Amino acid sequence: MDNMTPIINTVTRVTLILMAGLLMGWALHQESRPITLGMTLGLAAGLASFRYLAVKIRRVTEAVVIHKGKNYSLGFVTRVCFAILVVMFAVKLGQFSLEATIAGLFIPQLLAIPTGIFLSKKNKL
Repeated sequence: MDNMTPIINTVTRVTLILMAGLLMGWALHQESRPITLGMTLGLAAGLASFRYLAVKIRRVTEAVVIHKGKNYSLGFVTRVCFAILVVMFAVKLGQFSLEATIAGLFIPQLLAIPTGIFLSKKNKL
């Protein structure tokens, strides 16, 4: 599973670049502040969830390889609880767009698909 590392690093870089652009938009465009803050919050939480999932996948694959007799879990409940916590935070403060926060939660996972395709094509050449 060493080929997962470039995908994780690329998704992390792209997400951080998106977050930097959104924070720049927050600073320069007054009318879209709730949307940019919500998307930034969602991206940060989505990236944390994505990285957590990557750690859990590595642990499960290592456990399968060494034939550990233990239940395997990818931490779905933990990631869902983290997403609910972020949504509750956005609702409680009111300065964040709820729709943008929820959309931002999914972007890092969706970025993994084109990143994986691009890196696999690049490695074949």
